[in-house]
Amino acid sequence: MFAALALLALATPTAPRAATADVTISGFAFQPATVTVRVGDAVRWTNLDGAPHSAAGSAFTTPVLRQGQSALVTFSTAGTFDYVCGVHGPSMSGTVVVIAAATPAPTVPPTPAPTAPPVRTAPPTVAPTAAPATAPPSPASPASTVAPAPAAPSGTPTSPALATAAPTGAPAVGVATDAGVPPLALAAGAAVALGVAGAAWRLLRR
Repeated sequence: MFAALALLALATPTAPRAATADVTISGFAFQPATVTVRVGDAVRWTNLDGAPHSAAGSAFTTPVLRQGQSALVTFSTAGTFDYVCGVHGPSMSGTVVVIAAATPAPTVPPTPAPTAPPVRTAPPTVAPTAAPATAPPSPASPASTVAPAPAAPSGTPTSPALATAAPTGAPAVGVATDAGVPPLALAAGAAVALGVAGAAWRLLRR
């Protein structure tokens, strides 16, 4: 707000200060005889004589001034104004020249500095997120192993046997069927037969 008021005061032309020109009346004469002022200025007459005097013209007239008295006239129009003493006539004359007041040049307010355009900030770069490491596949569980059923001795008729898979790590147990003979029984029978055959052969050699 204060900045705006300061700019307004600079932009508004101020009227020149009024001035006052002094004319003395001494020795039955106006001194100086010619005075120059600007529009709005004033002329002051002061009587220093013992005799009364005045300043009278077509545009203005002062009162009769006794010794030591003064009269002030302000001029608001440009021009040349002749006057004489209102008491003694043309023997005492003078001139007031009023010129037009100088028009002050308008004050140009200072040009504000251009505002720099805002700097565009690049958006932050997001680092790529690494994919979560995939856990290595767990080692395959060892397949359940079914122990093979013991093979029947050579020469022994076999029949399809029903075998039950034993759990992993447990020995497989053969199960006899209704049509077959247990392998242990067959082995025992074979051993007995061989023993009998050997005994018979020894008897025959005697």
